[in-house]
Amino acid sequence: MKYYLCMEIGGTNLRYGAVSEDFQLLSFSKIKTEALSDAVRKDDYINGLLQPLVKKYGSENIRCLSLSIASLMDEKRSMCYSSPNIKGFDNLPLADILRKKTGMPVFMERDVNTSLLYDIWKKGYDKSGIIIGIYIGTGLGNAMCIDGRIYRGSTGSSCELGHIPLYGLTEECGCGKAGCIEIKASGKALEKLAAEKFNCPVKEIFKLHRSSEEAKNTVNMCAIAAATEITILDPKHVILGGGVVEMEGFPLEEFINAVRVNLRVPNPRNAFRIELSSFDAHAGIVGAAINAAGIMGPLH
Repeated sequence: MKYYLCMEIGGTNLRYGAVSEDFQLLSFSKIKTEALSDAVRKDDYINGLLQPLVKKYGSENIRCLSLSIASLMDEKRSMCYSSPNIKGFDNLPLADILRKKTGMPVFMERDVNTSLLYDIWKKGYDKSGIIIGIYIGTGLGNAMCIDGRIYRGSTGSSCELGHIPLYGLTEECGCGKAGCIEIKASGKALEKLAAEKFNCPVKEIFKLHRSSEEAKNTVNMCAIAAATEITILDPKHVILGGGVVEMEGFPLEEFINAVRVNLRVPNPRNAFRIELSSFDAHAGIVGAAINAAGIMGPLH
């Protein structure tokens, strides 16, 4: 049996574990990302987390280390360019650093892409055509799979749905430019509403204030972004996930209707369907293994 060591590094949580060659989760741990953000030597910290797994499964049985990261990356997936929620991860050649530290092959991919790969695998979809994932979390995440392959774009920066410009919006986004739709369509927007308008925990905003104009506007902005992509691509499947969608009271039917009214008649309005993500906590871990297997090829 061969194994993949996998790690998902998000803005809030860091998850890691071992995955078998048939993509079964064998071990799983979850900690706060803050400790990694604060670490001076990122490679030492990551390697320290992985070493117990190396000892348990044997270095000779580990195919690679595969990372899923909330970061903008280069096309070759060797450099983390911009990671707003992970301190010290900007312009960091992480793959090469960890390759030297661990002695293993190292692969990286954006977290939304590994989530989409996992959902496609879990649902058993036919991979032909276009499948998109829209993941509403802290930001407005987006991923696209074309005929079984994640679409990265010519520079590696495709599918930044949250950063399409919204006319008339001048507020600066965390990405450094002004007017991104994510400012109004994301968990960050809901956090601002919860703190400044409703004085409630953000996780309860739909439970307590679902009918408010402000909460409705945030959902509608997310729907407009989704409808924009569906209009352009006419995908076979649309997967919806992310922490915001998991919140108690999230108005799913209202969201779907808001997407539908912004689509052309007869199609894609009549044809499109939204399917929910698996919401499995280990999706990024197993998705990272699926990504690595696609790069390395099948075991012989």
